[in-house]
Amino acid sequence: MARWIITGLVVLNLLLGVAVYHRLGGEKTAQAQIGGGVDYATVSGYSGGQAVVYILETRNGNLIALKTDPVNRTVGLAAVKKVGDDLARLR
Repeated sequence: MARWIITGLVVLNLLLGVAVYHRLGGEKTAQAQIGGGVDYATVSGYSGGQAVVYILETRNGNLIALKTDPVNRTVGLAAVKKVGDDLARLR
């Protein structure tokens, strides 16, 4: 009986260790959101070692790039590009 309890605790610790690794030390991946009938699509990730957020305004065709500064805890405008013509070709 005690052997089953110890085995169960070892397995539980391994699972928790894997979960903590993926949460804290896993590879950083970009995340995006988009759905039907929305005005914005956003993508976050890293570019040149700096965290950035891209916002695509689907109605007017602007692509906005925001850069983040974790030291000063600020978000600033990096660039704006009109991509409406490119979007029109996809429709």
